[in-house]
Amino acid sequence: MSDDHLYLSAEEAADMLGVSLPTLYAYVSRKGIRSVKVEGSRKRRYWAADIERLSSGERRTKIAGQPALDLGSQSSAITLLTDNGVYYRGVSATELADSASVEEAAELIWQSEGAFSDSLPVMPEGTKALLDLYRDMTVSEKAIALFPLVERENPRSFDLSPDAYARTGADVVRILASLIAGHGRPDTRPLHRFLTQELGLDSAYEDLIRRLLVLFIDHEFDHCTYSVRAAARTGVTPYYAAIAGLTTYQGRRTAYSRHQAANRLLTEICTAKDPTPPLLQHFSQNGEIPGFNHSTHRVEDPRVDNLMTALTALFESDPEFRNLLKAVEVANELVRKPPEFVLLASFVGRKCNLVGEELALAGIARTIGWIAHASEQCQLPLSRQRANYIGQLPL
Repeated sequence: MSDDHLYLSAEEAADMLGVSLPTLYAYVSRKGIRSVKVEGSRKRRYWAADIERLSSGERRTKIAGQPALDLGSQSSAITLLTDNGVYYRGVSATELADSASVEEAAELIWQSEGAFSDSLPVMPEGTKALLDLYRDMTVSEKAIALFPLVERENPRSFDLSPDAYARTGADVVRILASLIAGHGRPDTRPLHRFLTQELGLDSAYEDLIRRLLVLFIDHEFDHCTYSVRAAARTGVTPYYAAIAGLTTYQGRRTAYSRHQAANRLLTEICTAKDPTPPLLQHFSQNGEIPGFNHSTHRVEDPRVDNLMTALTALFESDPEFRNLLKAVEVANELVRKPPEFVLLASFVGRKCNLVGEELALAGIARTIGWIAHASEQCQLPLSRQRANYIGQLPL
């Protein structure tokens, strides 16, 4: 597949930034714009993601009328988010979803082979009693309560070197999967197979779960990832890095409220005789439909097409899936937008009988991404960030 869509010509880049060509050339060294030479000419092509990053920054500055606040913007070699797709360490997430296991994708993004070994973490002696006590809590809440105890039982978790961080990261992910299974006993089986078997699902679900987990691993620097990296700056273990992400996700100003609204609408869609009325009701309130509005991609998120193809193959005759397809058609007529990836992820959770915890599977995937970001941040020198003070000056 051609990579032309990842680059811009000098004229296109300058136009997007609103600068002259000489200024663009100066930006290459001053603002870190990457470029490659066009074979057979003196021209160069410019990395579109860099141009988009600078362009967005310039727009925020002009809109605010003051210098844009830097809330933790930093370099990362993990995930590239473009209008045409998501790339983990330079590899297309959708291509990985077609062929790689969850473990292979995790070890790629962690840059550590063999992280998922046959060695399992030591679980606290009272784990079963604790989980009985926590039975009415969500998977995230159980993990937040249990992880500090598991950390104490596993001294290797305090080794923060990259490979050791990845090995403990594998422990974290396996424990999360066991909490979804309902018993808190991590297992060495491949994650997609373990979950399928422990949830009592048909083996046909294995590929769907594997695909969802690979696609959901990371989506660049969302608010939860920022909090994970902030915690990792201080040298926390993977257990507390995961706690930071899971805790932040509960915040009502993160994607949590938007995801919950989409999930509630999904329930209405799946249980309705006709999914059109629920969509019309939401649209009539404010001109929006949960699960069909937000996207960081200017064009359709390629992950949506990838997962939708798998859903169609497995649920083509399923009444709830037919309702979902009709809802997609109606929503497209009303708001001219495709479904968000999280809406399809919720549908997968619903079909896996995780009612009320539809995004628990996605939480496993996102934790893999958080471990990658925490490890990357943990290897950097600790530095104190200064505030960009915009308040009253002292007299």
